[in-house]
Amino acid sequence: MMTCRKILAAVDLGSDTEKVLAYALWLARTCGEKEAEVHLLHVMDYALTPPAYMTPYLEKEKEADRALLQEWEQRVSAQGVRAVHSITAGRLAETFASRFRELASDILVLGHQSHLIRPSSSERLIRSLAVPLLVVRGEKAERASLGTVEVKRIVCAVDFSENSRKAAEAARSLAEKSAAGLTLVHVVSSLALEKSFAKLREISETEKDEYTRHLQREAGENLCSFLRGGGVENFVTIGIPYKAIIQAAAERDANLIIMGARGISHIREMLIGSVSESVIKSSRCPVLIVR
Repeated sequence: MMTCRKILAAVDLGSDTEKVLAYALWLARTCGEKEAEVHLLHVMDYALTPPAYMTPYLEKEKEADRALLQEWEQRVSAQGVRAVHSITAGRLAETFASRFRELASDILVLGHQSHLIRPSSSERLIRSLAVPLLVVRGEKAERASLGTVEVKRIVCAVDFSENSRKAAEAARSLAEKSAAGLTLVHVVSSLALEKSFAKLREISETEKDEYTRHLQREAGENLCSFLRGGGVENFVTIGIPYKAIIQAAAERDANLIIMGARGISHIREMLIGSVSESVIKSSRCPVLIVR
């Protein structure tokens, strides 16, 4: 069962702020129970300690940000969920990691932006933090505001690892609590198949097709026993893992993708190094990473 009593929301006070808080509020209401709390954390990111002469300017900026945080805190509290805020300065990833532990948080909710040349703040957090994450991104989240988030269909990517089992259990818990449909997806990697066939030079096209069908049947049987219980759609497909997951979610008009922290499989074959990171970059809806 997924429980989110302590939800840490990464607030940059920019355009993603309301979307992030809208999904933090949804988590609190869906699986936080009565004692749920949303903690708004704004980190003034300084790679190096600012010189002393900058202190008066930084203090003014901090006070202005604190006033905005207080406004957002009051808006979340008005929705019936306890909210608190804090503001601090320091290295971004290290500060979030330490505050996550200090606050005994269950999950971090953050927005997502990409830059062409360098990693964005959100990408740095996603890559470096070993904590459960709800990454709010995509057109499905664009119009999210406090109290309006609805999740009607969840797609959970499964590779039969222990991490994906945790993801599947979390997906079922969220689906039950939000009355959403649930689809489990397993992708047989076409990249892995091509590599295997390349080593077997004498194999015929007929034998390749037979072997591929065998893998699909086997994966389908494993998927049926992976998460027992009714009301779950099981889907096996062949393709590049992150693209197949995105397509499965799009075809089902999913509002949320859930996956394990290690991605799906064949991580080395993905250009940016991680299936889960590729899904996050491409998804039309928020992505929940379970650890």
